[in-house]
Amino acid sequence: MIAKTNKEIKRVAFFGDAEAKSKDQHFADAFYTAKLLAKNGYIIVNGGGPGVMEASTFGAKSVEGRVETVIIDPKKEPGNYEGNSKDNLKMADKLYISKDINERTEKLIEIADAFVIYKGGTGTLAELGAVWELAKFEYGNHEPLILFGKFWQKIIDEIGEGLNFEKIEKKLVEVVETPEEVLMTLKLVNNVSVWEKIVMKLDKIT
Repeated sequence: MIAKTNKEIKRVAFFGDAEAKSKDQHFADAFYTAKLLAKNGYIIVNGGGPGVMEASTFGAKSVEGRVETVIIDPKKEPGNYEGNSKDNLKMADKLYISKDINERTEKLIEIADAFVIYKGGTGTLAELGAVWELAKFEYGNHEPLILFGKFWQKIIDEIGEGLNFEKIEKKLVEVVETPEEVLMTLKLVNNVSVWEKIVMKLDKIT
């Protein structure tokens, strides 16, 4: 069972395949997950690109949810960068501009309170490694990692057999197969009481 966190979960970042098309299952999964989370008051965060990122924006905006994106300055994009999606960016409520891929990833990690990770390539793998390591050092006040898709279980099991995972590292991730499981996991890991949330909001006001 994934470990609970004292962090208030408000923003949920979507990581995954920038090449995903609307006919692909993981595109649809990202769309319906973002739609469900946005309906339940979560802010959707992504890297401003196509594929899974774009799907999460479309899903959130289909129910008038809020979306925040982090992109690389178009003037500084590397040649093999997947690019910024115009359809994604024009629907975003807030846009953060970074100078390179590392700063983009760092900003995504900084503003997100939880992560939903779909099938992807080396970029997705790098993002997973970065947020997993950070979650370990912030254990107890960490950002939960939710891996979407049954295939992830085999990957995590094989990595665990080949590497020397600590017990707490295994408690930081949860493999799910439906949007409803994503929402349920976010609700279960949130260790912040209703009263604490009220106090947090009052502190921000004052």
